[in-house]
Amino acid sequence: MDIKTLLLDKKAVQVAEFFKKELTNEFLMQGHRDTGKFEKSIEYDILTNVDTIEIVFSYLKYGIFLEKGVSSNKIPFGGGASKKATSLYIEALKNWAARKGMLKPLSAAFAIAKMHKKEGMPTKGSVKFSKNGRRRNFQSFTLKANRNFANQFFSAKDITLIQTVLIDILNGTIIK
Repeated sequence: MDIKTLLLDKKAVQVAEFFKKELTNEFLMQGHRDTGKFEKSIEYDILTNVDTIEIVFSYLKYGIFLEKGVSSNKIPFGGGASKKATSLYIEALKNWAARKGMLKPLSAAFAIAKMHKKEGMPTKGSVKFSKNGRRRNFQSFTLKANRNFANQFFSAKDITLIQTVLIDILNGTIIK
């Protein structure tokens, strides 16, 4: 790998790190922090092609529910106790309530589940935990708010460098 390619890779890492930090900040500003596990799960891969540099982010699966929300009809709760095996949803809510120091975590879990079943997720009242008034779209908001960052980050000199690297790649002078 030559110096030009290394410079572009370094720039791509800087852009990826910027977006990772911004995603994490928006997530925290929306009031979603619990154990810190989600924030630590945010990772990225930089994929290069002949004519593109793509940064692909990944995180724990439940992030999609925080991004898009969950409609009330998709909440896995029937409205009361059941004779079936313990609900993973109620168990998760109970564990969350216990971490938050609630005296009756199971009762709290049922109360939260009833509200989720009525309003969906996030609930209207959950906005009080947000520092920016948002409880969904942490990823969409971050990408829209910073859409010009990557373009502005790469200078005209970098664009020329990118074109030169692409020509070198096309000519077979750079081997990865």
